[in-house]
Amino acid sequence: MKGVLVKVLIALSLLSCLIAQPTLASEVDFSGKKINIVVPFKEGGGTDTYARLFGPFLSKYLPGNPTVLVRNEPGGGSVTAANKFHTRTKPDGLTIFAVSSSTYTNFVIGGPKIKFDMLAWNPIILSPIGTIYYAASTTGIKGKDSVEDVKTLQKTPVIYGANNPTSVQLGNIIGYELMGMEQLKVIFGLSTGEKRQAIIRGELNLGGDTINTYMKSTMPFVEKGQIVPFCTMGYGTPDGKIIRDPNYPDMMTMLELAEIVTGEKPSGPKLQAFENFVHMNVTAAKSLVLPPDTPEEIRTVYVDAIKKVIEDPEFRKLASSFVGVYPQYYGNDAKQIMKLATDMKPEAKEWLKKWVKDRFDVEI
Repeated sequence: MKGVLVKVLIALSLLSCLIAQPTLASEVDFSGKKINIVVPFKEGGGTDTYARLFGPFLSKYLPGNPTVLVRNEPGGGSVTAANKFHTRTKPDGLTIFAVSSSTYTNFVIGGPKIKFDMLAWNPIILSPIGTIYYAASTTGIKGKDSVEDVKTLQKTPVIYGANNPTSVQLGNIIGYELMGMEQLKVIFGLSTGEKRQAIIRGELNLGGDTINTYMKSTMPFVEKGQIVPFCTMGYGTPDGKIIRDPNYPDMMTMLELAEIVTGEKPSGPKLQAFENFVHMNVTAAKSLVLPPDTPEEIRTVYVDAIKKVIEDPEFRKLASSFVGVYPQYYGNDAKQIMKLATDMKPEAKEWLKKWVKDRFDVEI
């Protein structure tokens, strides 16, 4: 009787193990399913373009070849859709969120409207995009010596355009100040295209674009001699260093120029805040993420599929402006970059709040 009981207990134990066995990644199948990539902005912007490039290729490489659609949910500078994604999305792999630098900025600045935690999201891929800075040729800069150009801009009444006092452009403004442009005047309420046109009309004389936008829309004015580039924001590595942008290795970064033209190496909470913005603006510029609590097997399937997408020759041709010379980060590596972007030290956050209040009379 005792032997029979032991056999029964062993059988029950084995059955329990089988029942508890998690679903393997190889068993994930999206056949007949519809997957939505939520873009928290209107159609036509950089994040929308990024998401739409990936859509058909994810359909190709995800198991079961699901239909992949892009759904635009604009509002609140991405906050409305981010809140909904974080609090209401089922972790079943059927909804992906497209993240941009604006989402990071809103999360870092915080406030009662923020109901999401980016570090609880599960990144599939993170795609860096550099930022390049330029000035109108009317400022007197020549584009031959970045140090001399910045010294010229230090002595020139410079005017820069931005979206609003809590936008991702705060990192650019901090960088200009680190380079000694303390007299910088900022005009808010301008879109990227409006800022560029205002420079051409002579209403602004200082600007900056992602390298994608710069190559597509600003370069014609550079070739005409109306706009002169002089530095990049730099590139944040996964170990937290700020190095030269891989797209422009011969062009100095804001931090390099700041040390030379001011005679001292940047330090303190202002530098710490700027470093966070480098990771927000550049290294973590665009990404696709799954919601909190997504099972490991679903995350694995997505990362495997996205790696195949990146290696697809047709995709690389179509998405060259997004995946060019920059390394792409996946899974846990991408999460480390997200942490570097969002984990602002308390003293840096306090400095940022005080600086925005003193500089622009805005509470954050």
